Parts: sequence; structure tokens; C-alpha cells
Amino acid sequence: MEHKKLMKEAARYKKWFERYSLNPFAYDINGRKYHYVIYHGNKTSDFKGHAIISLDGGPKSEYREAVFPLKLMSLAAHNVFEVVGPRSKVLPEYFKGIIDAVETHFADDPTMREGNQLFKESMDLQVRFKGSYDEYESYYDHHILVKRQITDQDIDYTLTVLAKLDLLQFRQGLILEKLDNQFSEFFQKIMKEKKVFSTESRQFIKGMQSSKDSFEQGMAEFTYERDIMHLSEEEQIEIKKERIIKNAEKLIQDREKLLRGPAAL
Repeated sequence: MEHKKLMKEAARYKKWFERYSLNPFAYDINGRKYHYVIYHGNKTSDFKGHAIISLDGGPKSEYREAVFPLKLMSLAAHNVFEVVGPRSKVLPEYFKGIIDAVETHFADDPTMREGNQLFKESMDLQVRFKGSYDEYESYYDHHILVKRQITDQDIDYTLTVLAKLDLLQFRQGLILEKLDNQFSEFFQKIMKEKKVFSTESRQFIKGMQSSKDSFEQGMAEFTYERDIMHLSEEEQIEIKKERIIKNAEKLIQDREKLLRGPAAL
């Protein structure tokens, strides 16, 4: 019943031919629940506008106050699930098959041994990446979606997870860069030695090689991360979180004219 009422309230600020999506969680201010809505075309990526709605009739100041935490959480959760999250589908077993084959058949090959050590490091990072992602996905499904409400602690945890996943992906990228530049023979032998490496292993490497252009483009965008990589992981995560917050603040400011409803100026 509440959901139907919220969708009806969200429809008040919809323009002709627009569609709209309601975030599955609310943010509480003084006992009143506020919700975030985006208006879009056929796809949610075709952004048209956004609004803060409530069934509790709070003052305009509270609608304004709710914009930042709801937008920040929306952006961070989207990036966890849609931007970095798909990498969690790369199973550590894909690495393990190659690592075991190299140890068995190329124990006397220095280049393959060194390349394999880097590949092991990449696998270890993937184990951490998948573990962090799976833990957050479970938290989101069994905590946030059950409560259908977020707190500042939920937002902070989401930012921490996003920063951590991003940094793990960056560190993996550095290893793959080194493998590709200094140990290209490692990948070449995997593709050539069909009796040693399984079809699945070779397909895994082929997939990595085929996405080389997008990989290089992604690594080129990690200029900020390269500047802070000398710091401890905890410090890097905190700096990344601050950057995410600033980016969210800028996006909200840039989209001020697209804000609708009581929160609009």
C-alpha cells in the first residue's frame, strides 16, 4: 500500500512521456521518511530529472536535507553493483587452473615462474574483491532491502566498499600491466600449449586479451589512484571516500535545475 502511494506521489512530478524509478530505501529525518525518485526515458541512463518525495509532509528544509544522503547512496550503490560489481563474476578458479598447470609443466622456466607469481598475486586480489563484493551484496539484500531505509552508517559502509573494490581493481590492473609488458611470453605460451592448458583456461586468457583496449582505457583513468598508491590501504580508502563525496556534491549541484518537487529551489 505504501509503495503505491509513493509511486502516485512520484507521478506528480513526472513530465509527458517520462518514466520514473523509485529507490528501494528511505532516509529518516526527524521521524519522517524521504525517498529518492529519478525521471528518465526508456532507459534509466536517459536521465531527465529527480525528486525527493515523502508521505509524511515534512518541511521544505528537510526535503532539501534529504537530497545529499539519498543521492550519495544511490550513486555509490549503483557503482558497486553496475560499474565495479560485474568483475566479481571472474571466479578465482579461472586463475587457479592456469597457476597449477604452470607449476606442473614449467617449473624450470624462469619467465613462466615469475609470470605465474604475478598471476597468483592477481588471483589473491580477485579473492579479496569477490569476498568484499559478495559480503556487501548480502548486506544490501538482507539488511537494507529488508529495512527499506538507510542510515548514515549504511552510507559510510557503502562508500568504504566502493572505494575498496575500486582500489583492488586498480592494483589488479597494475599486475596485469606488468604481465603484459614484461612477461608477454607468459600469455603466449598459455595460448600455444593446448595440451597443457585447458580450453577454459585459454578462453579466459583470450577474453583478457580481447578486452585489452578497454582495460588500457580504464587504467588510464586511474591517475588519481597512482598518486596515492604510496599510502596505506586504509588511507587510500579514506581519500577515495572523500573524492566520491565531492563528486556527488558536484553532480547534485550540476543537476540542481533538474530537481523537482518540494526540494527544488
